[in-house]
Amino acid sequence: MRKATIKVIYILVLASLFPALAAAGTPDWLRALAQAPQKKYADDVNSVVLLDEQEVTVRDAGDIVIHRRIACRVLRPEGKDCAEFVLSFDNETKINSLHGWSITAKGQEYESKDKDALESSLSSYEVFSDVKYKIMLLPGAEVGTVAGFEYERKKRPFVFQDFWAFQKESPVERSRYTLRLPSGWEYRANWLNHSEQNPVEQNGSYVWEVSDIPRIEREYQRPPERALAGQMIVTFFSERVKSQTFKSWKDLGEWERQLNLGTQDSSPALQQKVQELAPSNLPMFERIKALARFAQRDVRYAAIEIGIGGLKPHPAPEIFAHRYGDCKDKATVLITMLAQIGVKGYFMSVHTDRGVFTDKTPPNEGFNHAILAIQLPDASYAKPLPAVYEHPKLGHLLIFDPTNEWVPIGQLPDYEQDSFALLVTDDGGELIHLPVGAPETNHLTRTAQVKLLTDGTLVGEVEEVSSGYPAAMSRRRWKDASEKDRRKVLERILGTNLGSFQVDNITVTNADDLDKDFILHYKFTAERYAKNAGALLLVRPRLVGEFAGYLDPGKPRHYGYEMRAPFWLSERVEITLPEGYKVDELPTPARAAPSFAEYTSKTEDAGNVLKYSRDYKMRTTLIPVDKIDQLKRLFSDITMDEKNMAVLKKAN
Repeated sequence: MRKATIKVIYILVLASLFPALAAAGTPDWLRALAQAPQKKYADDVNSVVLLDEQEVTVRDAGDIVIHRRIACRVLRPEGKDCAEFVLSFDNETKINSLHGWSITAKGQEYESKDKDALESSLSSYEVFSDVKYKIMLLPGAEVGTVAGFEYERKKRPFVFQDFWAFQKESPVERSRYTLRLPSGWEYRANWLNHSEQNPVEQNGSYVWEVSDIPRIEREYQRPPERALAGQMIVTFFSERVKSQTFKSWKDLGEWERQLNLGTQDSSPALQQKVQELAPSNLPMFERIKALARFAQRDVRYAAIEIGIGGLKPHPAPEIFAHRYGDCKDKATVLITMLAQIGVKGYFMSVHTDRGVFTDKTPPNEGFNHAILAIQLPDASYAKPLPAVYEHPKLGHLLIFDPTNEWVPIGQLPDYEQDSFALLVTDDGGELIHLPVGAPETNHLTRTAQVKLLTDGTLVGEVEEVSSGYPAAMSRRRWKDASEKDRRKVLERILGTNLGSFQVDNITVTNADDLDKDFILHYKFTAERYAKNAGALLLVRPRLVGEFAGYLDPGKPRHYGYEMRAPFWLSERVEITLPEGYKVDELPTPARAAPSFAEYTSKTEDAGNVLKYSRDYKMRTTLIPVDKIDQLKRLFSDITMDEKNMAVLKKAN
């Protein structure tokens, strides 16, 4: 399935290759924008969109022609990229024209034509696609420059739908959307993250316009841009072309079901492999697990997406024979293998950015990933599984992502928890809310046994045991890393906490066994960890790991704060005191309990051992903006606790 986010390769072009044109080539609409009085924006705004105007013409046969003009002004050096434009096309899309112009603050004017644009392919070692890009880089991009682009693109869509995304990470002064439909066609407009507006009818066209749209602020751990941006989704309807249009999630699910017909047929080789991996003498859940592991690890990720191949899976026997496929192929081959042991699997579409789809999202084909739901027979599993969705008709549905090789069956990747996905069944489709794990399912426990020497040096070992998404993250980081790379990673982590230190040993356990907790064990020596204060030693009980997140203290918060998933972090530290020293003063125990989390810690005097323990539980995936003050206090309390010192003095 095509990714929503494409990595664009920046191409360096010598300035001498930029074509210059006399002033007569610049269109009047762009000159008028350049000459208009400038509005005042915040000092950190890099660029502003002056105009984003598109006219969408739907033809009776279903072709769509889009004519668009977009212009921006560079306000800071960091905003020069607004003079770069990327336009995609494929075998079903033709770019009829593409032009670009720039007007500098000194009045110099430049033009770039279609032939001046660079062409790039999406294809790589893991993706082969017919999607290509025209990349236009305008000369004269400097502070004060106004850049403009105009293009016309014709496409034959697989789904009769269009998106008007009028809010961006730069302010937008004016955005306009014009829709022209043939006789007998209808439309439905759904607004997201913006108040609904009715169109103005002009000569048989429908026109929407918005102005002075604020930018989407850049904030740490904010929800993704598509979950915040004001936009309008337009769906077109025609009685003559029903196969490419839909009015409900059920209709969209039926369209995907039809798209998948014939792809889940089996083959003798596939059936033989199923018998080999999941013989009938195994318990049912073990059979399901064995087939899931095959799709997850033995089918290499590689996408071949030509035309409808970006949406339609390849046939399961073909995927099995080649041992490669993309996300929708992996889901398809697993559904087919499960059918051989009498277990039903259902195709699901999801977005890898939580919040792009919600219970208020209108039906649209804006997903970028495919997973599946496995219908579990009653009593086939002994303990509760975090990834089980209880369906009112289909019963226990185990949601599984065979593309993520780090997450075991029974759990969901953190970015899919609490998301919404389209479940495709024999009756069509429905949008369902995916499960979210409890804090206990995403648990990391750090245990440290260390000895403090009289000169302040700390010597000891640390063990981290993790499950759920912390384990998945650790496996991805540590499993295939060389000893040298493991040491570098650990040194970066410890460097912010221990000052001068050396790593003496690193051991990784259960990196390949997803059914067991991941264990990281290391030994270290940290010089001058404790600070001398006359006859006293000051020692920080918290050794490594900073639990508090980041919030910009100098700016108001506009959006909620997104967590990966609910979690539980635990730390247990035992510091053996230097000979001849005893505890003189202990830090005050900490406790913070906002409505969405809990943090506790305490430091104890156990004779010649200083014991420190703390627990941090987060119970949600998103702290709403109206609770940001609670989050600030929580982070402040955690930070203060992490900096607290215990005081040691000589026993005599």
